[in-house]
Amino acid sequence: MFYFFSKTIYYFLTPAGWLFCTLLAAYFLKDARLRRRFTGISLMLFWLAGNGFLTNELLKGWEISPQPVSQKTDGIRVGVVLTGGMINGLADVKPVRPVLGHEADRVGQALWLYKNGYIQKILISGGQGNLLFQTPAINDEGQMVAAFLQTAGVPASDIVLERNSKNTRENAAFSKPILARQFNTNRCVLITSAWHMRRAMACFAKEGMIVTPFPTGFLAEKTSHSPGNYLLPNEKSFNDTFWVLREVVGYLTYWVVGYL
Repeated sequence: MFYFFSKTIYYFLTPAGWLFCTLLAAYFLKDARLRRRFTGISLMLFWLAGNGFLTNELLKGWEISPQPVSQKTDGIRVGVVLTGGMINGLADVKPVRPVLGHEADRVGQALWLYKNGYIQKILISGGQGNLLFQTPAINDEGQMVAAFLQTAGVPASDIVLERNSKNTRENAAFSKPILARQFNTNRCVLITSAWHMRRAMACFAKEGMIVTPFPTGFLAEKTSHSPGNYLLPNEKSFNDTFWVLREVVGYLTYWVVGYL
């Protein structure tokens, strides 16, 4: 039940959900004064969510910065890659092959770490988490990511799949026994998107694991002081606001139910 609500109710706590509700109210209200008020609220929400400067500063405060990863280690260092958006499962391509998605930098950075000797094994954590009313994205993202890594030269013997987890908490809970059983460690290099790293680190720490964060897919950029960045809403900022607020809601929800 928690999984269902965590994947659905957050919509009404995002800019798109707020705009939908306020515009719906403005459309159906008969009182002209209230209609103008809700229209004004909608315009203000649109400007705030699409403001490049405000959104970028919000991201800078939320995203986790990378920590140095040493090549020197006494044992096998494992990189744990969290699935979610790395493969575009809706692309209809021939021949059938992995088509990278919007979070593909996770696998790209894992490959970079492996090729440069910072990690020796790659654990891909994540199973299928679709709901009945959602468009199925992919049957086995982890397997397709593994296939991509093998094409890039990573031996199958250096790739481990954890196929059962459906959320970040389960990523941590199900990765822990694999790390202990196969590699005799509670340490790993954690590889996920920068906007998602804060919650992922907290979940892994809750399970007693020690992680070196290696965030990927940064949304925050160098601050632009152009007038348009302060005054004119833009689609990238609206999308960035969606992701960071979605993640803040997810983090707070995990904290409330005791997952962190």
